[in-house]
Amino acid sequence: MVDKINNIAFIVQARMNSQRVPGKMLRPFADKNLFGIILDKLLSSNVIPSDQIYASVYEEELFHEANIKRNIRTYQRS
Repeated sequence: MVDKINNIAFIVQARMNSQRVPGKMLRPFADKNLFGIILDKLLSSNVIPSDQIYASVYEEELFHEANIKRNIRTYQRS
């Protein structure tokens, strides 16, 4: 099982321009934000290696939340 999980990348895609709730990924929610909650859940996993977690983002705020605050590898898309 461990060998197989090492071949998987875990990608979280996020964007800030939601039509119904703009900026919802970084809006305060229980002293955190939705993007931070999902990233923290992945990082706290006993199964998923943290170096296999990636965030696919466009906005600088999301990059900061993933890469700067949590040291998660990011792919900055256009």
